[in-house]
Order: sequence, then structure tokens, then C-alpha cells
Amino acid sequence: MKTQIIQLESHDDTISVKDKMDWSQTSRVLLVWPERGKVFRNRIDLVLLERYCSAHGSQLALLTKDLVVKSQAEEAGIPVFHSRKTAQLQPWRKSFREFRRRDLEQQAAEPRGFDFFDREKEPRRKDIPIWGRIAIFTVGVLAVLTIAGLLLPSAEVTILKEETWKDIVIPVVADPGTREINISGTIPFQEIVVLLEGDTSRSASGQISIPNEYAQGEVIFTNLTEDSFVIPINTILSTGTENPILFITQIPGKTPAGRGEQTTIRIQALVAGTSGNVDASQITRINQEFGADLSVDNPEPTSGGTDLYIPSPNQKDRDKLSVSLREELGNIALDHIQEQLSSEDILLSPDLIQEEIIQEEFTPPAGSSGDTLTLTRKAQFHMVYISGEDLRTLAFKAINARYLGNEIKPIPGSVRLTHLSIPEPISDQSYGWDLGVEWKEIRVIPEHEIIQLVLGKKTADAETLLQESLDLKYPPVIKLSPGWWYRLPALPFRINIIQEGG
Repeated sequence: MKTQIIQLESHDDTISVKDKMDWSQTSRVLLVWPERGKVFRNRIDLVLLERYCSAHGSQLALLTKDLVVKSQAEEAGIPVFHSRKTAQLQPWRKSFREFRRRDLEQQAAEPRGFDFFDREKEPRRKDIPIWGRIAIFTVGVLAVLTIAGLLLPSAEVTILKEETWKDIVIPVVADPGTREINISGTIPFQEIVVLLEGDTSRSASGQISIPNEYAQGEVIFTNLTEDSFVIPINTILSTGTENPILFITQIPGKTPAGRGEQTTIRIQALVAGTSGNVDASQITRINQEFGADLSVDNPEPTSGGTDLYIPSPNQKDRDKLSVSLREELGNIALDHIQEQLSSEDILLSPDLIQEEIIQEEFTPPAGSSGDTLTLTRKAQFHMVYISGEDLRTLAFKAINARYLGNEIKPIPGSVRLTHLSIPEPISDQSYGWDLGVEWKEIRVIPEHEIIQLVLGKKTADAETLLQESLDLKYPPVIKLSPGWWYRLPALPFRINIIQEGG
């Protein structure tokens, strides 16, 4: 039987393949899958192509090694071959779709033994009587009302319970070596640091002298040899003391030849000031090479050397200024620290404030003159205090320790602290005082017990039962929603319990 072979390309789709089939004049069409690329891996595409061939009176077969295509073709009833020779020699089995189509055509051609217009009518259901409908409707309404009666109402039960004041006294010890709050009363110190910078000034009370005029006088040179000597100007002379005072000759001179011959020359102190005023017979040294051949002496004291006194800060001024600035900055630091503390914090003695000097400078520096002394200082101030939060934590620990496993509970918001004494030193660093703690306690009733007592009961009965069973001083308050409802809900989760102090 003649077969048309159509080689598929990787870009072919159902439309392009149908166009190729239109040129076929054979009763069999073999689609050859490309070696590369994937086409028609969808079963629907294969079914459409098979139907198209059948509509043109041809039979469709595939030549492919693609397992997915083979599986889809087998489900669609399309024969699959492995080679062209096999496809041309072996017979092609009919597609089950073709057999199904022929069966339908045969059934359509057979005469029908009945007329669609003479079909028997379906049996008519018997109508429910009116009383039955009313009963069903009534049951439905009652069911809805029952569900609404369970879910709609809600209640709020307020239990007013008597509150009782309690108090204890805790001996508190603040210890810098403690890191945790102990129920015995030991709490740690807290430290706060303030960095400040300031300056202050005061008038200088001291004086310093500065050289003003040079001392002058005369010396006598005595020849110790037989030769004469020339004494040049600016010859240096000095006293024989431990700290010699220097003088220079103001004019040149010459001693006559012969032992014991003398000459007198005018001199002046090398440094201005009163230090140049020396007594007679003090200038005895010649600081020159010929000093061994001559001797020198001042028969009269030198005079005329003067000093000038001007204001200058002394050490006493510096000490007073340092103390003054420390007090000033300390007071400012104390104000800043108190602003940062809460009303419940306890600031220990101001004497505990510590100053750490970071930088300071005196103007003018030591040894310099000046009418005013100025001190500039940058310092850190450290202050220890007792935290009010730590005191409250200590109070809560002491209170809670009294109620372990007890139905009576404290009311946290009622706690009040009172300092019964002033913190005082009890050792080198520790402080101690008495702390008074007051609070209210209240009996806590489990909610499930209250709910079980009032479930489904009338309001008046529930209030009486609660007051008697729980031994309440004040009658409970029950609010129902909606307000016209007369019983408490039958479901526990629709009841809200509020326990308040009376």
C-alpha cells in the first residue's frame, strides 16, 4: 500500500503538518520525527492530527525513538515504527478511535424502537402535607433559636473582694561589692558620671622681682711681678663665694712695673639687680689668663644695683583657685546628677562625689608675672546612688516570698516604700537604713470555680450563690448581654470574670 512519508522539522507545529498532509494522495501517512528537537510531545496534538487524517480518509503512523512521544501515541491508538522499512512492510493496525467511530455510525443507521415524543413520564413525587411542612419549619426555627440561645448571650461577672493592708520593715544594706539584689536586703551601688569644663580667676597676691639697674664700684689691681701688665676693658672679675657674682671692667688699665705696684679701675656688675651690691673685699678673683700675676680687691662696697617688683601669682593663689573651682564644678555636677535621678532614687552623701581631673591649665604659668590668675579645668565627677528601681525589686521579692502557693495575692500597683531612717555608713564603704514596705493583698478565686457556680442560672440566683459560696463581703455584679436576657449563658467561654478589690 502506498505510503506518504513526511519528515518533520524541529520548528513544525500542527498547522504546518496539516498543510503538508493536504498534499497527500495516499491512504497512509508516516510522520518521521527529527533527530534533534522536540515536537508534538502533547497527546492532544497527536489526537488532532489523527482525526485530521481520518477525516481525509488516511491512516496515521509515527516513526520516532522518543519515549514520551511513543507513550502518548500508544494512549491515542496511533501505531509507532522504528524504521521506514518496517513501516512500509508491516500492516498498520487500526486505531481504536476509528473502530469507535464506525460503531457510532452503525448505531446511528439502525432503526429506533421508540419515539422520543412517546417516552414515559418520570413518576411524580408525592407532595408533603401542610402539617408536615409546618412541623419541619417549626423544628428548624427551634433549632436556630436553640443555637442562638447558646451562642448569643454573654455575661460579665464582677467579683468585688476585700483588700487588706500589710507592711514589713526591710533592713537595707548598700554595698559596692554587691552585684545582685538579695532578698536579705543587700543591694548594689549605682554610679553616675558627669563631665564638666569650667574656669575661674582671682587677683594675684604675690610679687616677683626683676633686675632693674646694674651695681657699680671700683677695684684695685696689685702687680705681683716685676713687669707691668695691661688690663683690657671687659675683664671678668668675680666674688670668691660659693655662687660667684660676676663683674666686668668698664675701662682699660695698666699696672706699673715692679712688685706691689697698684692701679684702680671702674667696674660694673655683669647682671642687673640688687645681687650686684656686694660688700667690701668680696671681689677677689680674676677670670683671665693673667690672673696669677695680679691680685684684685674692692676697698668699698659696690652699689647702685636695683630690682623692680611686679605682681605675680604665688602657690597660695593656685591652691585657693583650685579648691574654689573644684567646689564650683562639684556643685554644678551635683545639680546635673540630681536632675538625672528619679524621685525614688537615693543620692548618698555629697562627700562621696569624686573628681577626676582630665585637663587643667593655670594662666600665667608658675614663675611668670601677671595681675590675674586664671584656672581652666576639665574634670569628670563620679557619684554613687541607690536606684529606686532596685529598692522596688527588693520590695517585690520580699513580698512575693510570703505568698508562694497561696490563694491570697498581693496587688503590685499598691506597693508603697517609706524610708524609716537616713542612710548612714556602717563600714568604710557600705551604707545601711530601714525601708518600710506597705501593700494591699487580695484573695484570688480561680475563674473556673466561679463559672461553674453560675452556668445557666438566673441572675439573682447566681449573685446569691456567689456571695454565699465564696464568702464575699460585697455582692457580685452581673451584666447580661443582651440586657433583656434572664439567664447566664450555658457555655463557659461566653462568661467573662473580673476580680477587683472593693
